[in-house]
Amino acid sequence: MILHPKQWHIYTVDLEPRVGTKPGKQRPCLAIQPNEFVLGGLKSTVVLPLTSKVINGDTFPLRINVPQGIAGLTHSSDILIDQMLAWDNSLFREELGILPPTLIQKIKHALTDFLDL
Repeated sequence: MILHPKQWHIYTVDLEPRVGTKPGKQRPCLAIQPNEFVLGGLKSTVVLPLTSKVINGDTFPLRINVPQGIAGLTHSSDILIDQMLAWDNSLFREELGILPPTLIQKIKHALTDFLDL
């Protein structure tokens, strides 16, 4: 069954193979693409991967920390703003949860800063 990823939800996504700085393996990813694209038939979704290798200190706008327990995460994790990927929807394995509005605003701010918009 193919999932229809929803914006601001975290999913387990199969990111194999690892290439260069792109994270590999199955890992949590945040869907950042508006829902209308998937509903309109687009077969891929733009995501930001997460890592449990958290960096302490100020890493804005490259990383946003998500505490353990938020959106179904079993570990404190960093959202990797600089690792934006479009991934085929068939590789989405499981929905973990949705981010709270405060974290969504931080990510929007980080994306705006990182992309110089």
